[in-house]
Amino acid sequence: MKRLLHIILAVGLMMSVTLTGGTGSSSAAQTNKVLRIGLGSLPEVLDPASSADKSTNTAVKGLFEGLVRLNEAGIAVPGTAKSWTLSSDGRTYTFTLRADAKWSNGQQVLASDFEYAWKRALAPETDNLFAFNMYVIINAEKYHQGILKDASSLGVKALSSNTLQVTLKEKTSYFIQLLAESTYLPVYAKTAKGNSKWATDIKSMITNGPFKLKAWTDNEISLVKNPDYYAAKDIKLSEVRLLLPENPTIAYMNKEVDWVGGGGEESVDYASLDSATERSLDEAPYASTYFYQFNLSKAPFNNLKIRKALAMAIDRESLRYGNPAYGFVPPSIHGAKLNFRSEMSGRAYFREDAAAARVLLKEGLRESGLAKLPVFTIIVNDGSNHGAIAKKVIDGWHKNLGIDVNIEIQSFPELVKNRENQNYTMARAGWTADFNDPASMMELFSSQSVSNDTGWSNTVYDRYMHQAQQTTDTGKRMEIYAKAEKLLIEQMAVIPLFYCVTDLLSNPNIQNVYVDYDGSIAFTRGFWM
Repeated sequence: MKRLLHIILAVGLMMSVTLTGGTGSSSAAQTNKVLRIGLGSLPEVLDPASSADKSTNTAVKGLFEGLVRLNEAGIAVPGTAKSWTLSSDGRTYTFTLRADAKWSNGQQVLASDFEYAWKRALAPETDNLFAFNMYVIINAEKYHQGILKDASSLGVKALSSNTLQVTLKEKTSYFIQLLAESTYLPVYAKTAKGNSKWATDIKSMITNGPFKLKAWTDNEISLVKNPDYYAAKDIKLSEVRLLLPENPTIAYMNKEVDWVGGGGEESVDYASLDSATERSLDEAPYASTYFYQFNLSKAPFNNLKIRKALAMAIDRESLRYGNPAYGFVPPSIHGAKLNFRSEMSGRAYFREDAAAARVLLKEGLRESGLAKLPVFTIIVNDGSNHGAIAKKVIDGWHKNLGIDVNIEIQSFPELVKNRENQNYTMARAGWTADFNDPASMMELFSSQSVSNDTGWSNTVYDRYMHQAQQTTDTGKRMEIYAKAEKLLIEQMAVIPLFYCVTDLLSNPNIQNVYVDYDGSIAFTRGFWM
């Protein structure tokens, strides 16, 4: 039985897999090498600097390409930059752009286009929710916050038409991975400088990716293969149509679309599925972890044994949401050669064991001077079945540990405020990666993280995170992240519940199209069998 994920995490939900399934194929679509994707929403703006949702990222990643791109394993490989060098101190990168990198109007992609785009993305007036991903660049944070007014002081400079130099605040081993994100994509400076609305009008959409914009209406965005793309021979699809049918699932069953699922709003309508289509449902992970956090400053959760008992007494399979989580880094995040979760099993950290949990709870209560665990409350936000998940967890605790727990449903802003103010006993939380590297998940728990509202702080953990940032050997760096994650879970700073997935319907003849780590749909190297 498939796990159905009806949850939209408020933190912005997200290795790459080739998926099968589907109810048949459209011979016309295959003959013409056209892929039709049914989405639950379509973007209104196609500006990389303001790309913040899955459907926009799906389109933008087909239209633009940065210095690097992510391959099917989620690892950054050369894109518009054919090569780069790194200074001896690990802070200054010098990128050489491809001579055959072209904009869709035939003009060469220039290093100055990147310089302009990055400075624009960091400008305080630009609506860029992911500008923080650029803070590794020297002076970027101060410039974005308006503290520093002079853009020329930013650590990004076009040295020539095809040479871009980038200087970081400090050595950052995952910087190349960051470069694949939308906020680092180039824009055609000549158009963007003179037209603030360029990204809302097909007439002014000049792009440099494997596809270019053919049509853009309220119900369809059509992307066609860009013959001027430097690797055009690798692009097998002639057209990708992002469609907004009234019911994507019915459209799939009627063979009007070839793909449904991922890319933003949950678009699989389970009530509309017939039995044959339901059997063809598949699922794909994206980089988001759902968890509960304790108020560690208050009894009884200042006792490690009590925290461990609660974590070990949950039957994660019975939750029927996502995939059971025993670590914090989700499976869609890459590691050294495979995904991180395959290389570093979370099950090595702890196992579900109701009998052992009862022993731990008894010992923890005795150490805390308590005869039984006081009734406490989990706060969750409204919508998306958070209350139903909490009820299943609580029912398991009552069965396995004999304890009673209440649920309080709040608005999301109220939940966030209470977490930030440590005004809770236990709270629902979730975290989604902003780039494809364990750092994007693990840095949440660093003492200096502005998003760390767990109340947990550990100097050894902080040391691991800084060491990993400075380590260029990928294998060794992943080992350091594993040590940090092991410490996090051994201290049971949070209770991981599940890694998020999205359900999919896909034509069995379409290959190399998959849900990317961030929940967007990666289609640029797709092809029909």
